[in-house]
Amino acid sequence: MISSHTVRICLLLSILFHHHKVLSQPHTLKVLFIGNSLTYTNDLPQIVQELAKYDGVQLQYTTFLYPNYSLEDHWKEGKVQRAIESQTFDFVVAQQGPSALPESQVLLTDYAIRLAEICKKNNVKMALYMVWPSLARSFDLENVIQSYTQAAQKINLLLCPAGLAWKYAWQLEPQLSLYGQDNFHPSLKGSLLASLTIYGTLARKTNFDFLPTDTATWIREINTHDFDTLKKAAMKALENK
Repeated sequence: MISSHTVRICLLLSILFHHHKVLSQPHTLKVLFIGNSLTYTNDLPQIVQELAKYDGVQLQYTTFLYPNYSLEDHWKEGKVQRAIESQTFDFVVAQQGPSALPESQVLLTDYAIRLAEICKKNNVKMALYMVWPSLARSFDLENVIQSYTQAAQKINLLLCPAGLAWKYAWQLEPQLSLYGQDNFHPSLKGSLLASLTIYGTLARKTNFDFLPTDTATWIREINTHDFDTLKKAAMKALENK
């Protein structure tokens, strides 16, 4: 006959085992990326996924990323709406072009509002991924920052301030090569910096101390000094967006 004391011990051990099992399972985030080549260059969603892995988070993502697409193009195609309505996501990360010109700002806000309504109906949080202008139009950086910031504030969306982080990174290191060869699409450093602001926004990070310095996939191309600069710039942007 099993004593009541033994039963209580077995129950306690079972509870402790279950608690440990729950804690050991990584948290999962499901993210839908909407945008164009500024997102798919260097496979930015995969970089965000890698950042999450180092933070103990399992991030699963779906993408609708096509060359030269605006949010208007995505909306008119209809795939994004159907995906949001038929699948389960925690976040939608939406990106347009620089959107520095007044007419582009109107379109950014207009179609972000439409997407935000679909997200709200389906209990999905939406974030705008702020980008940057081409090198030839670098004078437009402040307008890009303002465009995305105002749209996010007007619609009450999360903001992934990559363009602002680029500004801060150049203040720290003016020669930092954030552009790729065409002086518009990002280099790996540019994509990593953008990814830091995206993951930092979605996961509400206050630091990047969880990231390794010797095992990441980018470590052969980005030295420790530049990596530290990217982290500082991303964190400053997250604090000041």
